[in-house]
Amino acid sequence: MSKADEVIETIDDGDFSKVDSLIQESLKQDDDQTKFSLAETLMSRGLSVQAKVVYEHLLNLYPSEGQILSRLAEIAVSDGKSDLALDYISQITPDSPAYAENLLVSADIYQSQALYEVSEQKLLTGIREFPDEEVFKFALAEVYFDENKFSKAITYYDMLLDMGIKNYSGISIVLRKASSLAGDGQYEAAISAYEDLNAIELNEDAQFQLGFLYNQVKNYNKSITVLKKLLDTNRDYPTAYPILAEDYLNIKKNSDAFKYAQLGLNLNELDDRLYQIAFESGTPEDPENAIKIIEKGIKTVDNPMPLIIKLSDYYITKGQFKSNLDLLSDRDINNTPKLIWNLAKSQFETDDIKQAQENILLVLDDFKDNLDYLSDLIEILRSTENKAVLKAALQLYLKQDPDNEDMQELLNQISE
Repeated sequence: MSKADEVIETIDDGDFSKVDSLIQESLKQDDDQTKFSLAETLMSRGLSVQAKVVYEHLLNLYPSEGQILSRLAEIAVSDGKSDLALDYISQITPDSPAYAENLLVSADIYQSQALYEVSEQKLLTGIREFPDEEVFKFALAEVYFDENKFSKAITYYDMLLDMGIKNYSGISIVLRKASSLAGDGQYEAAISAYEDLNAIELNEDAQFQLGFLYNQVKNYNKSITVLKKLLDTNRDYPTAYPILAEDYLNIKKNSDAFKYAQLGLNLNELDDRLYQIAFESGTPEDPENAIKIIEKGIKTVDNPMPLIIKLSDYYITKGQFKSNLDLLSDRDINNTPKLIWNLAKSQFETDDIKQAQENILLVLDDFKDNLDYLSDLIEILRSTENKAVLKAALQLYLKQDPDNEDMQELLNQISE
């Protein structure tokens, strides 16, 4: 029995105390082919530290051997030593039997460093030099997929599918293509691809993606069917809730939208979209509870401004101007023109004319093409002595709505 065999036998017995010493004996006594086989076995079992000892010994004997350099490069990559890996790789020449592996490992290294163009070139060289090796096509498709270059990824996934390869290294090529079609905005084609997946391929993530795609093409009922089936098997899939709640909101089933928005918030209280949907769907039937939910969201989410705008707009629509003033009190709204407009309107309606005029004029440039804003501006200015600005506002309004007789009459009056 060779010392290499003893190493493996000892490992199989679960006794690692003698492994290192037995490896050293193997390096002294076994022939080089046996040593290489030992290193390969150790590598295949995930014992890269021990394998590295053997490969480094062999590299001293065969300093230009491509297979040894390639294995050491793989170990260096797994150890996070990319520079060392590239040093090993650079020593492998195109005439080496390990050159194909060299291209793959170097492409992997460059991809891990986000040097996608270099990685791409290595893989394109591999496709050119080794046209029958599907691994290069798969690896390049994965590079494009990771880089969000979905149309290019689709090209290479299609090549693999045309070769009859539907799975590679445990990855479904059909699923990858479907995801790429979705990422490329080809929603209808993506839906068709997802619908063709088998039960195993249509995992939870794929089901979510299919539901999302149905939502994107406004097929809300199918989206609901898919996402409810997903939640039947996993109620803790948080990203399904905003889409499902939005589906119900779009088909005007407010009670269901309200229900799923609240269920989603139980899993993720930082999702501002769920607060918005809960508020939109809840206010028609349960405004008090809906307001409590959005107020909680304002206190909870990282960027509450969209929620503040939504609640402020609601107060304005309902004529609850005092509530809107309370909402905006002590808030920094200088960079939010819509809230400044809402503040001005609330101030005007609560008889704070001076402040209303100052604030409504602050956002003139932002809303000068908005007839609703101009109507509010004109109404506020009519309560002041600022006829020059009122005249300018009326002219802006009539430029967009020249047939408005009331505005034209008002302009005529102040022009006399």
